[in-house]
Amino acid sequence: MMKSGLKKISLVTCVCLILAMAFNAASACTNIYVGSALSADGSTIFGRSADYANSQNKLIYVAESGKHAAGEEYAGCYGFTWTFTHDSYGYTAFSDDNGEGVDFVCPDCGGTHPHTPYEAAGTNEKGVSMTATETIYGSEEIEAADPYTDEGIEEAEITTVVLCEADSARAGIELLAGIYDTVGANNGSGIFIGDAAETWYIENVTGHQYVAVKLTDDMIMMQPNMVVIGEIDLDDTENVIASAGLVETAVAAGTFVGDQENNVINFVESYAGGTEPNARMKDGVCYLTGCGIDDETCSDPATYLITNLDENGSVAPVHTGIKPAQEKLTIADVQAFYHVPSIGYVRNLESHIFQIYDDTATGTVEWVAMNDTALAVFVPYLPMLTTDVYAAYKVSTPTAPFVEEEPTEGLYYPTTVNRRNEAGERVAVEGFKVLPDNWAESMYWTNDVLSNYVMFCGLDEATVSTVYEWVYNYQDGINEAFAGAKSELNDAESATAWSMTCAENAHNVAVGWVNDLLAD
Repeated sequence: MMKSGLKKISLVTCVCLILAMAFNAASACTNIYVGSALSADGSTIFGRSADYANSQNKLIYVAESGKHAAGEEYAGCYGFTWTFTHDSYGYTAFSDDNGEGVDFVCPDCGGTHPHTPYEAAGTNEKGVSMTATETIYGSEEIEAADPYTDEGIEEAEITTVVLCEADSARAGIELLAGIYDTVGANNGSGIFIGDAAETWYIENVTGHQYVAVKLTDDMIMMQPNMVVIGEIDLDDTENVIASAGLVETAVAAGTFVGDQENNVINFVESYAGGTEPNARMKDGVCYLTGCGIDDETCSDPATYLITNLDENGSVAPVHTGIKPAQEKLTIADVQAFYHVPSIGYVRNLESHIFQIYDDTATGTVEWVAMNDTALAVFVPYLPMLTTDVYAAYKVSTPTAPFVEEEPTEGLYYPTTVNRRNEAGERVAVEGFKVLPDNWAESMYWTNDVLSNYVMFCGLDEATVSTVYEWVYNYQDGINEAFAGAKSELNDAESATAWSMTCAENAHNVAVGWVNDLLAD
């Protein structure tokens, strides 16, 4: 599964925990960042799993240059609108499915106007890559002091606007910050925006206040739907971009923690009321550091919070306390991070990992996996050369309905949903999710069938372990093949064709795995 010194994730662990993970009802996205000094090949690595629901289709495509013209007004899912300042850059993107399979109805807002609902990540033609977003929350007091705005930018629109407009990571951060300053934000989020020169991470949990930090080459961080920016000296303007009212808002709310005289704020304490690691933070830190789950390192805020202060309170390079179990991490190590059972599970919609080497057309690699990342392989693309993606990524399909009566045909799996009864109370209702008839035409649905078959259909432990071995071994093969081919993929035609073939092969193999299980 993993050819490195990091602690391996055992198949027994996966088998024992999958059911517990399957019933976690909360959104559970997870970010990771590995600086170039800590990666085995000198690339900067960052990625995210996009988690929301089991069996909700996600698409991948390429948005062509000029898709949006200068002066065009874009209306997103909710109240935010944007007027493009120039013809939009081309970029790769993930999106929720509002295509012909669902009669062009957006699953997020219910609208049928032309828009790209929740573009979760991508790279544009200028080499700007981003993940958006990790949903995070502030305290009641701070949200009351600076409320979200109905017309503010929502996480569903951030990737669309930034990748269409920004020609550098810093320009992307400044663009987003300017939107927060003016019309504001509709919700809280944590986001990476990076290019060959620098990678920024920004958090906001109110309508207009935010803080962004430039990440360093010799640090590792992760963020699983938690505020992870801790003590920050705001005078370090080379590495910190913050809203003008960041301190004053917290003071007015009565939540400020820090040193106002020296312009230092503890962001997580001031804006989120403190920090308590969730299960994914503990599991992820344990994986990265090699410590045991009961080790205090895994749950110590000093391990995972981002700061630019040293132990003496002086300004230092931006860092966390996460120290890897080995000197350098490989792309396989980061892929395996998304196999950690609480991180890779059935509510993954997709996951993406960016590797940035330099500012050339081949200097960024985008690894994409659909659905449950623990049971799907990452396929590499060179996004600045990619003109199209494999067709199975773009299949719009009907939704997977929930029914209480067991179907008599087709593919379905048992599940439980929460519904309101006549008294308005939420109660658990047992039933079945029915998968689209054309599941085998879609990369997302093929992986969804495989995941839910393994999770819910009573396979014995030996068979489940075999399926995980299939996935891990196939990923090793993809990694090796791409490493051997990458130097030859120097133009749009060859790069696009190689990745499309790689994805088609992975898709066909996954369909074969499902059919083998069904045959048994």
